[in-house]
Amino acid sequence: MKRKTTYGALSGKMLALCLALMLAMMSLTACSGKNNDGSTETVTDSKDTEEKEATAKEPKYIFLFIGDGMGFPQASAYGVYKGTKDHNFTGTLDDPTIDNMPQTENASFMEFPTVGAVTTYDASKFVTDSASAATAIACGVKTLDGSIGVDAQGEKVPSIAEMLKEQKDYKIGIITTVSLNHATPAGFYAHVESRGDLVTIGEQLAESDFDFFGGGGINTKKDEERDAVMTKIEEAGYNVVNTKENIMSLSADSGKTVAINEILDTEDDIQYSIDQQADDLKLSDYVQKGIDVIDNDTGFFMMVEGGKIDWSAHRNDAYTTINEVKELESAVDVAVKFYNEHPEETLILVTGDHETGGMALGQNTTFYNTYYTAMDKQQLSFQVFNTEYLEKYRENSTSFEDAMKDVKEQFGLLMPGDPDAETDDILLLTEDDVEILREAYDISMIPYDDRELTAEYENKYSSYDYEPFQLMITRIVNSKVGIGWSSTAHSGLPVAIYGQGTGREVFDGFIDNTDICNSLKELAGLK
Repeated sequence: MKRKTTYGALSGKMLALCLALMLAMMSLTACSGKNNDGSTETVTDSKDTEEKEATAKEPKYIFLFIGDGMGFPQASAYGVYKGTKDHNFTGTLDDPTIDNMPQTENASFMEFPTVGAVTTYDASKFVTDSASAATAIACGVKTLDGSIGVDAQGEKVPSIAEMLKEQKDYKIGIITTVSLNHATPAGFYAHVESRGDLVTIGEQLAESDFDFFGGGGINTKKDEERDAVMTKIEEAGYNVVNTKENIMSLSADSGKTVAINEILDTEDDIQYSIDQQADDLKLSDYVQKGIDVIDNDTGFFMMVEGGKIDWSAHRNDAYTTINEVKELESAVDVAVKFYNEHPEETLILVTGDHETGGMALGQNTTFYNTYYTAMDKQQLSFQVFNTEYLEKYRENSTSFEDAMKDVKEQFGLLMPGDPDAETDDILLLTEDDVEILREAYDISMIPYDDRELTAEYENKYSSYDYEPFQLMITRIVNSKVGIGWSSTAHSGLPVAIYGQGTGREVFDGFIDNTDICNSLKELAGLK
């Protein structure tokens, strides 16, 4: 008999955090004012900030973790899922006891002593993209969607990493699960008006003189462009390694290094955690090797991005998203180990650049119940399903009924009348579910360029080139376990910031994303 799980409460700490967020939103002291030249500035009550900065110590080792697309919901979903599994939460609370009440097991970084909330709007919109968000975090200025390392007028602005390199001679590490010239990592070394200028971004990586780049590869539209960028990187004196053996052998004697994962997906990114083999290199491995390469007596700054939290949330794939948050947690734990060896000199910050998908921990189809462990039936990410299954369905004109056999195996969804189903099976499809999936399947059998992209289509299936069949599969799974989504795009929700170590108190409370860079500059004594 399959067991149902329900949730009626959050942990005391999570309730306190939510209450603090609500109170902070109601009592913001910041306001926008116009200068004489028409520009906008933020005016704040600086008393608390000044007191915090007066007592904060200058950090010698700085870790900045960015969960791309990771808002409060994505991080919280991982805690609820893990709490369900770890405590074997079995369901009804008609007669709850301490032993069977719902409990969260939050990501380790959510237990950091400093927890704040961060606004994410950019210079032109309340809903930011990753480029303008990265610029705010890295450079401390608001800019336009798609712009990297420049202000809203297109003027170059130095990043915190560049300033630490130039003024303090810190070594710099940039690590990501996506391509190294993607928006978030580029925010710390590149200066372009369009994030789509991938070749220029790659060339500026070569010119950065940063000490360690690790994770994905260089993504360009053409292979010859990628080859040209890689040549410039090598000519700039970088030691380029792309095998597990060579990456794991990196040390302080390796010199300037670009460490590219041996196995890459279609956009020169590391595979999703759910799709990796046990012995594949993980984000945590790159953090450790980055430390091995750049640790020194002067100091270092390391930016680490969990970039594919965003990508899976765009596709409303909750289980893959939860696994990517877990991957980020493991990477943060490596930094915590370093912090434990240097507690008076290390600062660790964990935040998001924006929230993706309008994720909600609750779904009207389940009322107040949640069944997160039912997601364990999912065996792969949306991406592998699309490339290894859906493309073959198109090529072979596979029937809907045959495709649903794979859906059962890979996601756990059961067709009505399936002999393996029980009447209360959480993942048992209704007739309405089947019709939704059948309609989506028929559209996915049409090559994207041949589809009629009407407003109705975009409202139902996204304005991006996503696959309707996959979207409906993951949305139906999510609706049955108690997770909702409002879109396949970014939202304007605040994100969290978690702090551990010297100077962490500066990031307490409700802040703006530009405050992350500007407060780091204050802490480090940069001009």
